[in-house]
Amino acid sequence: MAIFAAGDAMSHVLDSNEWHLFEVPHIGFTIPPLFDMPFNLGPFRITKYTILMFIAAGLVAWIYIPLSKRIQSGEAPKGIWWNFWESMLTFIRDNVAKPYLSGHHDHHDDGHGHGHSGHAADQFVPYLWTTFLFVLFCNLLGMLPFMGSPTASFTVTLTLAIIVYFMIQISGIMQHGFVHYLQVFAPPMDLPIYLKIPIMLMLWPIEFFGLVLKCFILSVRLFANMFAGHMVLASILLFITAASAAGPALFWGVTAASVIGVTLLSLLELFVAFLQAFLFTFLTALFLGSVVHPEH
Repeated sequence: MAIFAAGDAMSHVLDSNEWHLFEVPHIGFTIPPLFDMPFNLGPFRITKYTILMFIAAGLVAWIYIPLSKRIQSGEAPKGIWWNFWESMLTFIRDNVAKPYLSGHHDHHDDGHGHGHSGHAADQFVPYLWTTFLFVLFCNLLGMLPFMGSPTASFTVTLTLAIIVYFMIQISGIMQHGFVHYLQVFAPPMDLPIYLKIPIMLMLWPIEFFGLVLKCFILSVRLFANMFAGHMVLASILLFITAASAAGPALFWGVTAASVIGVTLLSLLELFVAFLQAFLFTFLTALFLGSVVHPEH
């Protein structure tokens, strides 16, 4: 029974060009190839997670483009819908971007708890907002029936981490210049030149590799949490199918226990969806700040 459940659960969690709507009976569809690749590389296909990522991006645009137009008009926030979505962005800006992406003299308070415009973190806020919202919506799509979380795919989370890595490198070079950026990875050393140069030559590759490792762990953290959570939920639900031929007493007992367990775990997964989106954004800001403002 466990082998059956685990094997079928994998088909629900892994990315594929097969989209299963119901397992029993088998109902679903195959996503057709878009076009043939050159040099006999075969057909180019989009997968289920590719479509879900477009859906996630579309939902973000559908929610925030109208809100941004209302904000530009100078209208005061009102209603649960507007305040809920705007409060998330305000939280990321004030509690993630500004504390970790500000220099010592970047923030000037006006004496009433409000900072002046032109904050140093403002240039990174749109990127952090986009990252947070995209990861969050990808996570939340897995809570809907017959859908899935693209962030449960290591390919997706690794791609997001690669983007973070290049964002850090480009931001560091633009902030300090290429030569001074290299000095960020080697602290000032009051040593003779014949000792200083060999030590710096050793520190640079170590620090660069450390940054690569940080971004890699960033992708693994998000992937492992989302994959494991949905794997557990799918396995518990498939116990119902596995017990269907074991008699009505066992079937209804397993069904009741599975439904209660999945309901409770779904509430936990909902919290994890928000938490992992926040942690991915928070660590991105932390890694960016360590390069843009290494004095912190």
